[in-house]
Amino acid sequence: MPMFHMEHCVFAAFLSTGKDFRDCGRPCEAHKVELRDRVGANFPVLPDTGCRNTVFNSVAQSAAEYVGRMLELGLRTFRVDLLRETPAQVGPLLDRYARVVGGRDDGRATWRELRVLNQLGVTRGTLQIL
Repeated sequence: MPMFHMEHCVFAAFLSTGKDFRDCGRPCEAHKVELRDRVGANFPVLPDTGCRNTVFNSVAQSAAEYVGRMLELGLRTFRVDLLRETPAQVGPLLDRYARVVGGRDDGRATWRELRVLNQLGVTRGTLQIL
């Protein structure tokens, strides 16, 4: 889940002698960058096509627990955002969510087994204890 977006490009600032997209040499195409907090959690940083950077949470989040209620309310389209999953991880993960949406698996059990956060909306941010 994106935590925040910034205009500052950490790739250009720390991995090149350039200042921005015009002269940085695009180090974002060759390097992975993560910010590490005081307890050792890594927060992935990804650039977009406009050279803005997005910092993502160190732990994936899931709304699987809420899918049943969303279906009751009429929601029929769902999206799974992937960040750095390998091809071998994607298929089983999408199959798992398809089973939840299809009512064959329990959403609460799914998020627990995936070991991800299930908190949605406004959170306590860095005050969240994992």
